Amino acid sequence: MLFPKMMLQARGEKGAAGKRSFRESASSAFFSVCRAVKTPGRWALLLLLLGSLLISSCGAPPLDQSQEPPVEPLVADRDDILSGELFMKGRYAVVNPEKNIYSLSISSPGNNILFSTDTRAVNMLDEEGRLLWEMHFEGLPINAALTEDGRYSAVGTEKGKVYFLQRDGHILWEEQFGGSIDYLTLSQGGEYLLLSVQKEEEDAEGRAEKERQHLLYLFDQRGELLWQKETSPIVEAFLFSEEKFYYLQKEDDGNRLVALVDGEVAWDKKASLASFCGSGDFAALFCDGRLLFYSLKGGHEPALLWERSMETEISWLDLTESGERVFAYSSFRGAGSNIFVYHRDSTLLWEKRIPGGALLQVSRFGERTVVSSWQEYSEDFTNVMVIDIEGKVLQEVEMASRIEKMALSGSGRSLALAGSDGTVFILGIPLPGISRPSVEEGGENDQGQVIYRPVVFDKSADEIFITLYFFDEGAARLIPVNRLIPTPSAVLQAAVNELIKGPPRLSGLSRTIPKDAEIKVALKEGTAYMDLPEELDRLGGSTQASGIIDSLVLTASQFPYVRGVRFLIEGEQARTFGSEGLLIDRVFPPQRPASTPTMMYLPYRSGERYYLLPREVPGDKRGAPEELVATVLASSRFYLSDVPELYKIRVLRDEIIMDWSSCFKNLFPVNGDAESMALAQLFVDSLLLTLADNLPPDRLVFLVEGKPWQPPGYLPLNRELKRPFYINPQ
Repeated sequence: MLFPKMMLQARGEKGAAGKRSFRESASSAFFSVCRAVKTPGRWALLLLLLGSLLISSCGAPPLDQSQEPPVEPLVADRDDILSGELFMKGRYAVVNPEKNIYSLSISSPGNNILFSTDTRAVNMLDEEGRLLWEMHFEGLPINAALTEDGRYSAVGTEKGKVYFLQRDGHILWEEQFGGSIDYLTLSQGGEYLLLSVQKEEEDAEGRAEKERQHLLYLFDQRGELLWQKETSPIVEAFLFSEEKFYYLQKEDDGNRLVALVDGEVAWDKKASLASFCGSGDFAALFCDGRLLFYSLKGGHEPALLWERSMETEISWLDLTESGERVFAYSSFRGAGSNIFVYHRDSTLLWEKRIPGGALLQVSRFGERTVVSSWQEYSEDFTNVMVIDIEGKVLQEVEMASRIEKMALSGSGRSLALAGSDGTVFILGIPLPGISRPSVEEGGENDQGQVIYRPVVFDKSADEIFITLYFFDEGAARLIPVNRLIPTPSAVLQAAVNELIKGPPRLSGLSRTIPKDAEIKVALKEGTAYMDLPEELDRLGGSTQASGIIDSLVLTASQFPYVRGVRFLIEGEQARTFGSEGLLIDRVFPPQRPASTPTMMYLPYRSGERYYLLPREVPGDKRGAPEELVATVLASSRFYLSDVPELYKIRVLRDEIIMDWSSCFKNLFPVNGDAESMALAQLFVDSLLLTLADNLPPDRLVFLVEGKPWQPPGYLPLNRELKRPFYINPQ
């Protein structure tokens, strides 16, 4: 089914109606006066009043859409939504036809949209187009970026100023450079910020420009400079970690892809275009009429897996999350296909003809491809096309606006479009079959608005807590959770079965082991023998393979009677695992620390949920109390709107007393919302476990400017650590 043209207004209906009312009343009064004036003076008065009317109309203030939600025009009926077609979720517009949008980003879930404009403003919207915050800067914010989860953003101006912000617009840190910020990008979770600064060298008398210098800087999340390097102009950068980083730079003989390790060049290749999968394990390059597909696993130079000669010049490349699909598009306006989609094994999956000069976006796993183009029309109408995973056009929509920026959420369910008049449209794209997540067996039916689950100290006699390890949302870390189950007869097998069931939905975590895999466990003389099915051994990604092994080893090692782990594949002992030959001897038996380490319990965010993440500091020596608190504060400052100052900490025989500055009270707002209350509890739990688990006293006492204080409506601050305790309970 095709949509009719979407004649989307540039203003809300209420604002438009208000202006009509003003003009109608003014016109009525104007003609009444003219009729009352005799003919000789009528035209002079007419011109005078007409000029006054025009001045009044032009001086009308723009609509302030931050005061009330925008009107959402109806562009789809219920049948359209259920069939998986585009529908309007919201929009944001200020009446300013001269406004130009520099950058447009959308979070992977689609609930945060960031854009910067030439009005020196950066705005954050929700998924319905409501303004969450707006900030104005001294220079033009020509570069703005948003992390995939929408938690952090960064802004770079033409005056060389860089800002690192939280989701609520709070500036965590800023830095001034001599020059302009000509490129900026964030790593997936905001752990790193990369920026390129363009500086102009002048002659001795400070007259004309002689040479432009480009400097590349890498900062961590806390604003610490990790390294800097002189480069050519940056076309695009791909930031995975401090050790896994690539950038495409302009050179006199064409573009070149450079790989850096610890700020030093590891290798480089000539390439007009480059794109990487989400894990950084695979890359596609276009150079001299050839499409090349590389494996980057193992940290060595890229291994060419295949190449294809292309009959047309490719102008855009993209890879899906695992590198399963390669998208190559040519903006030429000739006949024949100009978008080609290949499988990772080089098979051409589909090709078709789409408009030339188009904007393209692909969802994280390739379920949806969105194409936007206005260049094939004489009027300012934009054609928006939605294509499914098999190359079938699901829908084409005409919008009465010239769309110049586009951002598709990683989930493929939300699309942000920026028009040439500064209007931002947010459209929904339901994905049949996955638009309503199913409840996983063994998980919670619905975790609703749960943001953080506090530490638990008690349980019933007929139940036990078992610790399971699941990937965070980006598969970067294994997060421990404690699941309460009825006491089984075979605890180790039960723990492995629960690990296979996976995390609850809406938990922000992802499974390490494919669902319904069968893993048999036998315990003999303190060694746990885990028999894995052969299909697990054929997995392709090193991340998934190591996740399977590590999560099983960690889950088994919680039981004191398990002194070692050995893996079998279909009953046969194995030394390697996975298609890449992951060595698993390194975990046989699990290493027991010779000395008790310092254990930190630090806040961590995955998806929309918060967790305590244990981190070991090796050695017998306990950190000083001030150092322990400083570590918790450093990790918490990215989750809290205001980081308090610790005046003094005293470790007595039976208690640990902390005296805080007055801003400590800001962490506990009166009638606080669910997230602020959860974050306050997370902060207190982090302090309680980190201090009481490493220092002799088990009781924490909180003072504010030397006086006892308890925030109304919150759990008691002064608490005692009881053992055993269970973090991240399910």
